[in-house]
Amino acid sequence: MRKDVSLSEARQRIINTALELFYRQGYLATGINQVISESGVSKNTFYYYFPSKDDLCVAYLQERHKIWTGWLIGHLNAKPTPYKKLLGLFDFLNKWLRECDFRGCAFLNIATEVPDVNHRIRKEVIQHKDELRKLFRQLLSDLKKSGREYSSIDVPLLSDFLYVLFEGAISSCQNYSNANLVDKARKSFEIMLKSNK
Repeated sequence: MRKDVSLSEARQRIINTALELFYRQGYLATGINQVISESGVSKNTFYYYFPSKDDLCVAYLQERHKIWTGWLIGHLNAKPTPYKKLLGLFDFLNKWLRECDFRGCAFLNIATEVPDVNHRIRKEVIQHKDELRKLFRQLLSDLKKSGREYSSIDVPLLSDFLYVLFEGAISSCQNYSNANLVDKARKSFEIMLKSNK
C-alpha cells in the first residue's frame, strides 16, 4: 500500500514539474531529463507513468485545465449577478495575466509548438477551449434569463464574440507584456451587449 502511495506521489511530482517547466520554458525546449531531474524521480519511475513526452504533455494539459478553470470559476462565483459574472471575465484576465507575468495561455502556447491539429496534444487544447466557449454560452444564457432587459440577446453570436475578444486579449497582452487591451476588450463587449438587447 505504501508503495502505491509513493508511486502516486511521484507521478504528481512529475506533473507538477511539467506544470512549471512546460509553462515557463515551453514544451519543445524542455527535455525529459530535466523533468526527471527536477521532479526527483528515477527514469524507470518516469517511464512507468509516461512512456513518452507526449503522454506527459497530455497529463500536463489536463492538470492545467483543472487548475486554470478552478481559478476562473472561483473568481466568477464571487460575482452576484450574471452581468457582473460576464464583466468579471475581464477582471479575471487582468489579474491572471499580471500574476503570470504575461506568459499567457498554456494551451495556446502549446498549440503553437504542436502544429498538427489532429495530434492528441492539440485535441486537449481544443477540448479546453471548447469548454471555455461552453462556459461563455452558459453565462450569456443566464444573463438572457435574468430579466426582460436581456431577453432578446443572441446568445450564440455574443458567446462567439466574447470568445474572440477573450482569446484576442490574452494573445495581445502576452505580445505587448501589458494588460491595457483587457479594458478595451471589456468596453467592446459592453457595447456589443447593449447593441444586441
